[in-house]
Amino acid sequence: MREKRIWYPGAIYHIMQRGIRRNEIFENQTDYETFLTILQRYLVATGCTLHAYCLMTNHYHLLVQTGDIEIWKMMKGLAQEYAQYYNNAKSLSGHVYDDRYKSCIIQDDRYFLQVSRYIHLNPVKAGMVTKPEQYKWSSYQTFIGRKKDSITNYEKTLLYFGKEGVQGYIQFVEKQGQRYNEEEEQISASIGERK
Repeated sequence: MREKRIWYPGAIYHIMQRGIRRNEIFENQTDYETFLTILQRYLVATGCTLHAYCLMTNHYHLLVQTGDIEIWKMMKGLAQEYAQYYNNAKSLSGHVYDDRYKSCIIQDDRYFLQVSRYIHLNPVKAGMVTKPEQYKWSSYQTFIGRKKDSITNYEKTLLYFGKEGVQGYIQFVEKQGQRYNEEEEQISASIGERK
């Protein structure tokens, strides 16, 4: 029997879900856009707040805060609906995801910020881009004011940087990020990204 996930109203999670056998789950713009549309629907339906996201080709990361509904309800609906879309669009059947989603509960502000940075630096560390703002399928462009999206709540994160706001966050992600490799390795290990 699976261990029940820790949950309480307002719980914040780092969530990661990977494609089966590390296969791609996002192959084109329509896949990414469809996933974000489905995600938005389940965020609203469950009263969850999205603080950051990054959609890679074969997995995704979410920084999500629950409302009064357990996180598994949002994730179950999101996973099922996107898998159904993906299989229909690609004329496939069977599992889309490797396993159920992985999650780590976030219980302090420092870890919240580290996870936000980790999520936004994911495409840089994967060698897909050289700077996080170059990656289209994350919330980083929204954080720094380059685009607007209707699903990311960046206010909580930017409040940690006081008057510096956006510029403080950019410094934190792009400059200080170089100094935090050990902490980022711990985040990666805790969400199951290391073999």
